[in-house]
Amino acid sequence: MAANDVFTETDDSAESWVDVRMTDPDEGEWDVDVVIAEKQVEYVDLRIRPELLEGFFECLFDDLSDERARSLLSTTMERQGIDPADLAESQ
Repeated sequence: MAANDVFTETDDSAESWVDVRMTDPDEGEWDVDVVIAEKQVEYVDLRIRPELLEGFFECLFDDLSDERARSLLSTTMERQGIDPADLAESQ
């Protein structure tokens, strides 16, 4: 894709997608690996440097409603066995 190409709009509503765009990334900040087999995408790996995760999550959460963001965080903490009370105590 050329530098001035843009993504086209989809038929899906804006709520159906969470956008991630990194403008002018430095070399090594992102690593994208796409594996295609028999003319189909098998998987896409997106690797990001750990020190950039906060900005990455901020970008993702900017596209979510507050309710959806709270639900996602709650579900993630539950899956990871994180007690929200422990977070309040550590601050």
